[in-house]
Amino acid sequence: MDLEELRTNIRETDDEIMELIKKRTDIAEKVGRYKIAKELPIRNTEVEEKNIVRYREFAENNQLNPDMMETVFRAIIQEAVEKEASIPHPDTFLKNIAIIGGAGKMGKWMCEILSKTGHKITIIDSSLQNGSTIEDAKFADIVIVSIPISAVNEVMMKLEKCCSDETLIFDLSSLKTPASATLKRMAKTKNVCSVHPMFGPSARSMYDQNMIICDCGNPKAVEEVTKLLDNKGANIRIMDLDSHDKYMSYVLGLSHAINIAFFTALQRSNISFRDMNSVASTTFKKIMDTNKSVALEDPKLYYEIQHINANRDALWDTFSKAVEDLKKASLDQDPAKFIELMNLGKTYFDADI
Repeated sequence: MDLEELRTNIRETDDEIMELIKKRTDIAEKVGRYKIAKELPIRNTEVEEKNIVRYREFAENNQLNPDMMETVFRAIIQEAVEKEASIPHPDTFLKNIAIIGGAGKMGKWMCEILSKTGHKITIIDSSLQNGSTIEDAKFADIVIVSIPISAVNEVMMKLEKCCSDETLIFDLSSLKTPASATLKRMAKTKNVCSVHPMFGPSARSMYDQNMIICDCGNPKAVEEVTKLLDNKGANIRIMDLDSHDKYMSYVLGLSHAINIAFFTALQRSNISFRDMNSVASTTFKKIMDTNKSVALEDPKLYYEIQHINANRDALWDTFSKAVEDLKKASLDQDPAKFIELMNLGKTYFDADI
C-alpha cells in the first residue's frame, strides 16, 4: 500500500469519526429533551468525570496519550452539553426578558444564550435609539442589567420604581459594593439578586464556566436565577453579597495587576515581543497567552475593577508585601527563605487535592 492509499484511509477514518461524533451529539440531544421534560439538570459532572476516567484508561491500554484522549473527549462532551443547553424549553418556562445594556458585549452574549432556548428578549440600550427606555422594563418577567459598574446603582433605583415586586431583577457587574446598599434594600420587597459571570463575552457558551449568584437577602430571587442559568452547563456558586468583592480583589484585582505589571515590564525592556517570543520557555508562553488577552480588554472596565473595589487597599498591601518578600528572598545569599516561599505555595495548592 502506497502513501496516497494510506492517506485515503486516514481521510475515510476521519469521516467515520466525524459521523460518529454527529451520531453521539444527536443522541445527546434526545437525552437533553428527556431531561427537560423530567426537569432534570442538563449537566452531570460526576458522570462526566467517570467517563473521562474511562477514556484515559482506554488510552493507556491502547498505547495512546491519555492527556490527548481526555482533551478530545472533553471537547466532545462540551459539544453535547451545549447542544442540550440550547434545546427550546416548554412555553410554561419561557419568559419575557429585558436586557438593559443589551447592545454591549456581555449584553449581546446574554441575548444570544437566552434566546436560543426560546425566551423573548427585549433590548433596552440608549445606543440603539430604538425608543426603548428603562420604563419598558415594567413589562418584563426578568430584567438583566448589563452596564458599567459605576452606572448600576442609578439604574437599579429606577427599576425599583417602575418594576413590580414579582419581576426578577439582577445585574451582571464585576463589583457589587457600589450598588450593595440599593440591592439589599430592594431585596426586602422585590425579587432581586446579583450575578457575576466569571468569564467574558468571548466564551462560546457557559459550559464549565464559573457563575456567581449573590444573595442580597431574597432566597426566591436566588432560586429563580439558578433555575434560569443552571441548565446552561455553568459551575454555579452561591454566596452572600458582602463576600463577593473580597474574593474579586484577588480573582480579578490581583490577577489583572500581575498581568498588567508583567507586560508593562516587558514593554519597558526594549526587547520586541517577536524577539522575546523567539526564546520563550513553556512557562513564559503560558503567561504570554494570558497577558495578550488582558492587554486587549477594555481599559476602563479594568480601571474600575482596580479602583472601585472597597478591598483594594488591603489587596495592594498584601501584594506589595509578597513582592518585597520575594525580592529579599531572591537576593539573600541563603536560599532558605526563597525555598520556604516556594514550599508554602506548594502547600497552598496541595491543600484541597
